[in-house]
Amino acid sequence: MTGLPPTPAERAIRRRIARHGPITFAEFMAAALYAPGGYYTRTTAGVDYYTSPQVHPAFGALLAVQLFHLWTLLERPRPCNVVELGAGDGRLCRDILTATRYLPDGFGDAVNYTVVDRRAAPGWEQGMSNSSRAVADALSPDSDNAAVPAPAHCVLSNELLDALPVHRVRMEDGRLRELYVGLGPDVADGYEGALVEVSRDPSTPALQRRLCDVGVALSDGQTAEICLLLDAWVKATAARLESGFALTIDYGRPASDLYDPAQRPHGTLVTYRAHRQTDAPFQDVGRQDITAQVDFTSVESAGRHAGLIAIGNMPQGWLLQRLGLQTIRRNGPPAGSDVSGWQILPAGPEGLPPDALPDNVASDSDDGRAWLTGLTHLARPGGLGDFRALLQAKGVADGSAALALSWLDGAPADHGYTPSSLASLIPPEALRLTPA
Repeated sequence: MTGLPPTPAERAIRRRIARHGPITFAEFMAAALYAPGGYYTRTTAGVDYYTSPQVHPAFGALLAVQLFHLWTLLERPRPCNVVELGAGDGRLCRDILTATRYLPDGFGDAVNYTVVDRRAAPGWEQGMSNSSRAVADALSPDSDNAAVPAPAHCVLSNELLDALPVHRVRMEDGRLRELYVGLGPDVADGYEGALVEVSRDPSTPALQRRLCDVGVALSDGQTAEICLLLDAWVKATAARLESGFALTIDYGRPASDLYDPAQRPHGTLVTYRAHRQTDAPFQDVGRQDITAQVDFTSVESAGRHAGLIAIGNMPQGWLLQRLGLQTIRRNGPPAGSDVSGWQILPAGPEGLPPDALPDNVASDSDDGRAWLTGLTHLARPGGLGDFRALLQAKGVADGSAALALSWLDGAPADHGYTPSSLASLIPPEALRLTPA
């Protein structure tokens, strides 16, 4: 505990429990992340972890290469409406649109990019003439938003589903139980006492039904997370599309792996603060991120029911490599980046940098070494490279859908470009790291 006073989100959670009894973990997580005073309502939300767009602008540039190919399969619509859900500070939008300027056939002028997020304040997308921001709630994905163009040609999300609230369950003596959030016995008017885990009967039969649907039987003592919001989110995503694609990137696994009792007996729920995995969801409520890995089996199943056909589910590292990551690396860092001169600094107290840095250490955030290291991290196994990229299609001819990914294996494309040749058109100067 930091010793800081409870956030408004934590106070609201305590009042709710004091008045109505224990709440589901999904209710707790929704309030801790999204209610007034919750983590994602803070201006500093997102500083406790790294996402691929923060690591390197090549992530967005390579996605732009794939979007160009999908655009051609849709017969080059103008405008080409790209909708990014849970877009946060708009950094990915900025990187994608910057790269599209260098891609052929007027693609950059065709793209109309909408960032959708809870945050109303403009972000990195500012200054991009073909971008706009719409305010919407990820917890109510089926709500209409007049500011979002319809139909979309591509719906994109990056690390959104892992932040949807989850129920927590545990198998106890052969019975499925749900783990609620309550208050400890030393409660005084609802504001004192620790938040504690309370085991009860499931709040809804949908929890057991989800496990049955994905063919999972939990082992005795095993804890797991179930996100029931996935179905509504996928349905709403499909509704945005008439003829187009959905690209969902996140960290997760197929259900058989996600619920493996030997590998993940305690589930996958984690919390982050200051780039450290704290694994203490009941501490610093509203000041830390809470996340769980995504059940991609359920995402694909919900997609089929909503009319989305899964084209491919691949590691992020594999996708980026095939889209031209090595081409960008060979083109080198932007001019002015200094690849030399790096040195290993001694660690200070608790592993932090020392108080005084050597005089010859440059503070340039666009140093070539950092630029190259970021590229490596995007595809690194055991890290971002193991994130999953799920591509789905709706209303797209079977032949076009099949070509959506086959060009990554060298299949001829009608537009005449390979992923590598498109990536080579994006100059290093368009891929500068930012101080942030």
